Amino acid sequence: MSLRVSASVVVTTIAHNEADGTSILDVAVFWRGTPGWFTAGDPGGQSGGWTSTGLPDGRPGPEIHFIGVDGLRLEVQFDPATDRVRIQDQSISSQSANVILVDDVDGTAGPRIVETMRVEPRFPGRFVDIDTVVRRHPALFPFLRCEMRFPDQPQHSPIEVATWRQMTDVTCARLRDAR
Repeated sequence: MSLRVSASVVVTTIAHNEADGTSILDVAVFWRGTPGWFTAGDPGGQSGGWTSTGLPDGRPGPEIHFIGVDGLRLEVQFDPATDRVRIQDQSISSQSANVILVDDVDGTAGPRIVETMRVEPRFPGRFVDIDTVVRRHPALFPFLRCEMRFPDQPQHSPIEVATWRQMTDVTCARLRDAR
């Protein structure tokens, strides 16, 4: 699942549910670019989604999540059998880092991993919420650049832009309070 959390950051989370009713965060990738990068360009050139293949014995198999904006494609792969996360061309053990910060996603040099960290992976209930991830590692909040405003984008209607501004402002305010 990918969620816009600020004008500059989209977070992709991969998690699974346990039999006891809790969820386990396998990996959260914080993708950061210039404000509004995820809605830039032609609205028809935006995509996102995920695929997952189950193994013959019923265990979950590898998952791939992607975000596409015009010619930009960001991809995270997680293989639960090996506990490996692959982002673009880099592989990381999810045992050592389950939160990955990727910067300059829309920069000319391309995305780059700037930091990895580990947070407590168990969450009450059936899903992982970003508020709790930020609360567990308060250094994540500055990475969101909540002081940045969602930009005007003439290719989108003013109502869409106003809605995105309001959504990111509300999310950032809630996350600021969660610290």
